[in-house]
Amino acid sequence: MIENIFSKQKKKKNVIVFGAHPDDFEVGCAGTILKYLDSINLKIFVMSDRYEDGKMRNIKEKDKSLKILGLDKIPFKIYDIPTRIFHDYKSKIRNIIYEIATKTDVDVVFTPPLHDIHQDHIVLAEEVIRLFREKTIFGYEVIRSGFDFIPNMHVKLPLELVNIKIKAAQSYKSQWSTTKSGGYYFAKEVMKGLMRARGAQFGEEYAEAFEVYHLKL
Repeated sequence: MIENIFSKQKKKKNVIVFGAHPDDFEVGCAGTILKYLDSINLKIFVMSDRYEDGKMRNIKEKDKSLKILGLDKIPFKIYDIPTRIFHDYKSKIRNIIYEIATKTDVDVVFTPPLHDIHQDHIVLAEEVIRLFREKTIFGYEVIRSGFDFIPNMHVKLPLELVNIKIKAAQSYKSQWSTTKSGGYYFAKEVMKGLMRARGAQFGEEYAEAFEVYHLKL
């Protein structure tokens, strides 16, 4: 499916990746983005640069991750929506995404999953799907909160990209101390195990999984 969109195209596809938080897309779709990077024009938008108490995130972690991925020259913008209370900022988030949707030429959009228990992911996904409903939209997997995630698309990943993705995600050292879980979902064996399990679902060694919200071919 996704190969039909990105591979052997005369014209590169314009792709937007949305994240609620700086570490979301690395966990969810970094491998797929790297796999098709030569076939796309990429832009990344992240909603939250701070916690709900106003304390700023360690943005240097994001910079380190992007450098490991080789995406440090890619257009990237981060906004000032406080983490965990996106529901209080729905109007502002909607306006941000509306502006992106109306001013950006885009073919494919990646978003946090709609079927997720993290309130920020749900708010962002709803607005992305609403405002980009005429585009191809994929929801990526966030291991910690994707309790109801039901993938209907898998993207095979080589071990090289699996390891780069894991290394990039582990740049977010603050997550090991600021979350009640201790950031277990950034552990190498957890991330690799999930990609191994998703690969096994369709007869490959490693993969990332997605929910397809809209497909435009």
